[in-house]
This record gives sequence, structure tokens and C-alpha cells, in this order.
Amino acid sequence: SNAENLPPQTLRLVCREVSLLSSDPPDGIKLFPNEEDLTDVQVAIEGPEGTPYAGGLFRMKLVLGKEFPAAPPKGFFLTKIFHPNVGPSGEICVNVLKRDWRAELGLRHVLL
Repeated sequence: SNAENLPPQTLRLVCREVSLLSSDPPDGIKLFPNEEDLTDVQVAIEGPEGTPYAGGLFRMKLVLGKEFPAAPPKGFFLTKIFHPNVGPSGEICVNVLKRDWRAELGLRHVLL
């Protein structure tokens, strides 16, 4: 578990964010919190209408490192998907998870 590597204030922040996302998820996104490891956030995302992904259900996970929220989470699609921002092994390559990351963005922003 990566949670034991996180400072207590980061664990509280993650717990609060995961709890809010579970009770009030963004449209088309369902959260599956890992009770044993809060740093492993799994979600199912409905393919947006009007896109080639419409009607699909895509599983992904966010992995929060010990530097979170100063450093962005790592995102991975668990469902095989062809998309220019998704690498061959499912890693998500977008600027918000790289150079454009800001600690105040939070998990909801990443999922949207």
C-alpha cells in the first residue's frame, strides 16, 4: 500500500476528496474507492455521447504518489482504448498530469 508513505494531512485531503467524489460524482463517472489503499482510485467512465466512445464503459485508475498533491497523480486506463493521449500500456499522457499540474486542481478536475 502506498498510503503508508503519505503524510497525515495528505491522507486527510485524499480521504475528503474521495468521499466527495463518491457521494457527488461527475456525470458519467463512478468511483470505486479502495478502502485498504486510498492512493489507488479506480473509476468507470461512460463514453461521451457524440464521440466514437459513446456507449462504452472505460475503467481507469489514478495512483497517488507520496508527493501528491504537489505532484500529479498517474493515470492509467485499465480498459484497452485507442486514443492519442493514451499510451500502449494505458498510461494517460495529458498536460494536466504533467507540466500544467497545480496542487489545487484536485482529483475531480483530473477525472473530468
